[in-house]
Amino acid sequence: MNRRRFLASVPLALLYVRAGQALAQAPAAAGLRVLADRKSFRFGSAIDLQNINDPIAAEIYIDNVNSITPRNELKWNSTEKRPGVFSFNSADRMVAFARKNNMRVYGHTLIWYRVPGWVSDITDAKTIQATMNRHIKQVVTRYKNSIDAWDVVNEPLEYDAPDLRDCVFRRLLGDDYIRMSFDMAHQANPGATLVLNETHLEKKSDVFEQKRARILKIVEDLVAKKTPINAVGLQAHFRPGLDRVDPEGMGRFCAALKDMGVGVFITELDASCHFLNRDKAFTPASYADIFSDVITVAAEHGDLKGVTVWGMSEKYGEPDEKATDPAAACTKRVNLYDENNAPRSAIDGIRRAIEAM
Repeated sequence: MNRRRFLASVPLALLYVRAGQALAQAPAAAGLRVLADRKSFRFGSAIDLQNINDPIAAEIYIDNVNSITPRNELKWNSTEKRPGVFSFNSADRMVAFARKNNMRVYGHTLIWYRVPGWVSDITDAKTIQATMNRHIKQVVTRYKNSIDAWDVVNEPLEYDAPDLRDCVFRRLLGDDYIRMSFDMAHQANPGATLVLNETHLEKKSDVFEQKRARILKIVEDLVAKKTPINAVGLQAHFRPGLDRVDPEGMGRFCAALKDMGVGVFITELDASCHFLNRDKAFTPASYADIFSDVITVAAEHGDLKGVTVWGMSEKYGEPDEKATDPAAACTKRVNLYDENNAPRSAIDGIRRAIEAM
């Protein structure tokens, strides 16, 4: 669908309403993909299966990103619900959408603590190692010519602590499960970019500084063992009023990775309004600074491989876990477009950061 036909097909209320007033602004006007392509920069978004079937949602992705990350369709709970029985129908549709629109695909995720119950029930090292190898080999090999980057290990640390997470893989294989995972993924596709993805690495606090130090130690050990790790993913889920970007700590972290020959991705960038009552000075325009700052710090201090936002429009997002909290100021994560598909200031922040590269 070309832009003129797309705009003609969409009710004005969906495109122009923001803050109760009609605005002459369509979602596609931001044109972030044009900028990203001009800069030869990977800019992507998480996407859900229903988005590719909705012409309005699909057009927002087509006009704004050159990479997509299937949000759930490549996770173990989707691809191998039963031992050795693989299902790729949903993921295949995502890949086909990307191919049709000349987009890259970022794979999320191979090894994570959230797995089907039958995986968690495994009790011996030999079986879990064989199960990991089968799963990684099947998934990565299937998409060898379609998916060029993978979150190989996702969230190996506890959410709010610098400790390695207690999961079935670590219980049975020890800390070395991380190295094993990367080796298995590399064997399945030697050309893929392999990423260790983690939370809170871009935020200010003593605990998050400790998380950065722990990740650096893990990466240092992997590099020393010649493990094929190419980048660390910084999820960058921000909670204004609670979180602050740590330019110094994050900058040192990205620089240390670069010195080891390891790049960085921003992998799940979004924001929230749950804690806004803690920051009276925060306005809708402030989202631009959050999105811009995290990209800029990574680009200036590290080897930034790409940026992925965790959704394009709140209109198509699912209510998050705080949606029923009476104290919450919103029901969904903040993306680049609001519930009316009107652009948020986050777009301006991203544009500013990419233009400065």
